[in-house]
Amino acid sequence: MAVSAFAARKAARRPIADVTSQIEEQTSLVTETYNDPVEGSKPPRKKQKLGNEPKNKNPRPPQLRDGLVKVQGGSIEVGVKDIESGNGSDSSSVDEPEILVQPTVPVQRLSTFDPSRSSVLSETETEWTVRLNPNDNLAVLGQYDIWVRSGAISILGAVIHASSRLHRVYAPSTHSVPSIRPIRNPFGTGNASVELTIVSCGSRIRMLRQIAPKFGRIWNGRMPSKSLFDISKRSFMNIQTTADDPHHRPLRLLEFPSDWQRTVSRLQSVKNGRPLVIMVCGPKGAGKSTFCRILANALIQKAPAMGHTNVPDNECVAFLDLDPGQPEYSPPGELSLLRLQSWNLGPPFTHPTSGPNQLVRAHHFGHFSPKEDPKHYYRCVLDLLGHYRYMARGYSSCPLIINSAGWIQSNGLELLSDLIHGMSLTDAIYMSTSGPEDVVDTLQEATSRSHVTFHQLTSQSSDFATKSAADFRMMQTLSYFHMSEPEGDQAEMRWNPGLLTRMAPLVIHYAGPKQGILAVTRLGDAPDQEFVESILDGCVVGVVAVDQRNGALAEEYNSNGALEPDERLPDEAADTRNQVFIRRTTSEIPYLSSCNHTTSALSPDRSFSLGQALIRGMDPDNKTIHLLTPIPATAVQAHSPDIVLVRGSLDTPTWAYKEDFEREKAKRRVRERQLDTNEVFDGADTRRWAEKQPWAGLVDGGRGSSGKVRRVRRDVRYRPVGEST
Repeated sequence: MAVSAFAARKAARRPIADVTSQIEEQTSLVTETYNDPVEGSKPPRKKQKLGNEPKNKNPRPPQLRDGLVKVQGGSIEVGVKDIESGNGSDSSSVDEPEILVQPTVPVQRLSTFDPSRSSVLSETETEWTVRLNPNDNLAVLGQYDIWVRSGAISILGAVIHASSRLHRVYAPSTHSVPSIRPIRNPFGTGNASVELTIVSCGSRIRMLRQIAPKFGRIWNGRMPSKSLFDISKRSFMNIQTTADDPHHRPLRLLEFPSDWQRTVSRLQSVKNGRPLVIMVCGPKGAGKSTFCRILANALIQKAPAMGHTNVPDNECVAFLDLDPGQPEYSPPGELSLLRLQSWNLGPPFTHPTSGPNQLVRAHHFGHFSPKEDPKHYYRCVLDLLGHYRYMARGYSSCPLIINSAGWIQSNGLELLSDLIHGMSLTDAIYMSTSGPEDVVDTLQEATSRSHVTFHQLTSQSSDFATKSAADFRMMQTLSYFHMSEPEGDQAEMRWNPGLLTRMAPLVIHYAGPKQGILAVTRLGDAPDQEFVESILDGCVVGVVAVDQRNGALAEEYNSNGALEPDERLPDEAADTRNQVFIRRTTSEIPYLSSCNHTTSALSPDRSFSLGQALIRGMDPDNKTIHLLTPIPATAVQAHSPDIVLVRGSLDTPTWAYKEDFEREKAKRRVRERQLDTNEVFDGADTRRWAEKQPWAGLVDGGRGSSGKVRRVRRDVRYRPVGEST
């Protein structure tokens, strides 16, 4: 059975106008037995109060809204509101899309908190108020807002004092569960008991499990309780031991080794007048991202909102993310510089954009490892470092935390040494005490020559990992493309769990008087005009804006569209890039081409990334390209037409092709009350579903010949929207 390129290619059998009109149709989500915790709960309002206020005052509940609205302007067509109704949490064991099969592990203690009547001050179906003693630690699984009513607590390195603020925490089973610990409050009464309220939150990231099984069974689940309240309505659960987990997952508590604590405390206490510049490096899976998260939270010092206003907040903490495979605040394939203004209390797929933090600058690297293009990677790093130095001029002290990639062997070690020499570091932290010895020796020598303090810390255990690196990349990318624009002063992350095929795309002209993009390009081999459309349709691309203040690209365009050499570039680079031209396909799609069949990456000092987009389709009749992206339409318009769409070596978004299929499976599970959440449609059911989707195909034959949907693939032949399949 032949297949087309992407879910949006349903339009292959009918005109664009008919497809656009279908977007307005409302489709219901899976009917669930779970009641959304937002309904009926009255958590404190997420707004900082000025001055003093009573400790136990309960403000009005925040107003939460969901949905996705795309706007029009210039050459971009109108997007329409597509909100799919439904409630969601994955506390029900009936409608979970995934069962984790793990080896038997010994029962481990996760929490020392004693949930006795004297410790639990009050509780409702959506809130839980407790008192912590000095030696307690509390492990909470799921999503929740934490409100410290008295005293102070520590979680993921952040010290939260009593105030009227709510702080959103994401604690899925895919990562180590963070513990909540009481600490000595310098603004209070020493080691007095801590009172805090944990409030259910209505984040719709839970509902992504209906379109992606990887998001299933990663939050809290239903557990028996002697409470008078129906705690299944909570979006969180207190978990004492791993045996309490209703899904029997290999949970573990976040480790905070003593050498980590000593290093963080030492870096907090450094007062030498020069801002800290700290690089965290090490092999893959050693805990670099976790340590960076804890260190950044510890360096962001916030004064309590209730009184003691003479203690100012820390000016800023800069974060330079140089790991394109597992970035913290962006989809995979990006390098970014941010000014952190809030604590990070969740894994990367819970904040795939900068959110309330300030994104200073980003580059679309287009690969998962620096080894794919070390020279371009190094130039991107130097450009981001230059923007940090410019930003730091406005602050008396702004420490910089650098999260490096896990490529530390061979040329990767040489690149890492060059970065240590060129970045004026104060500290370099290597996240492994087990070597390799040649790597440690090389780094010690490099730091010694550059007068950089070298730290060697223990790595984080990776036993019983439930997800692979590819799984996390997929989850972060999917989370990114389902983001909605934040609302309110707190700018909490919001998701639209609807199907991408039901979302209105941004429609941009690639030719004509309303042309909205400069060109498209592919990293590596330069495509010919017959291959341009096929490599773009149904793939993820970087949306890169050209900085007109410094010139169009790394090279200047002449009147004929050819690229002139940049005198500031080395001769060997100029010789190659002088052969690059803007050409057009028979459909008039502009693309970068060269005489030597290669394309150079855009110069980082003259371009920057706006984000990523999924190419939904192209309309050659109207000369438009359809993009699915969380980038605001206003941001695209602001830089149009100086935008280049860059395709690198990112993963094929197979998850996007299968969202409709996974939704149908979820509906069937709820309808038939199926407990086997790994079941797939067999036989006639599968065939009937696949025949309706032009992008899906059946693979008949093989062992069992069950006719299951084995894979979803792209059609390498370009088929214009409107052409029959």
